[in-house]
Amino acid sequence: MVLCILDVLDYFNLVKKKVVIQMKSIKKLIIASALSMMAASCYAGSFLPNTEQEKSVDISFAAPEHLTISLEQTPGLIAGTGKPDTVVAKLTVNSTSIKEYGVRGVSSTMLNDLGSMWNITGKNSGSTVAVGFSSQSLNKSHSPQTWNGLRWYTFNVNDPVNIALVRDQNIPPDTYPLTVDVVGYQP
Repeated sequence: MVLCILDVLDYFNLVKKKVVIQMKSIKKLIIASALSMMAASCYAGSFLPNTEQEKSVDISFAAPEHLTISLEQTPGLIAGTGKPDTVVAKLTVNSTSIKEYGVRGVSSTMLNDLGSMWNITGKNSGSTVAVGFSSQSLNKSHSPQTWNGLRWYTFNVNDPVNIALVRDQNIPPDTYPLTVDVVGYQP
């Protein structure tokens, strides 16, 4: 019987030790969790007091710019010998909001770097006619401007630009498409 009582006492001491060991482990776990949460909160962002500011901007939408362009052939042109400054077409540009415009000839064969003289080619014969802005129109022009790597002559809106022959030439009967590029210009 003495042995049994000793066995029971040993058992209780063992259980008591296990409970103490488990309690120590739980304490360590709680402390480790708390430290982890504190460390994680160190990396969380926070707003800084007294740094708030309010900023605004006005957003404006402008009305689209419009040009009204008219390019008309001079009536009554006759094939044969053509003289310099013989007007073959007239360009008119109007706008209610734009004050100036830029213009240049369009051709695969430009006759100068300024875009003021170019060849037009007949639809049927393949013959070319040298044309450009008339000297009278060039006198009304503002200084040439460069845009997109090309030279443009600028004019006031409502000032017509005459396109004329640029030299003495023999012009065969044919239809010669004439094209110009026109763009609004703001000085």
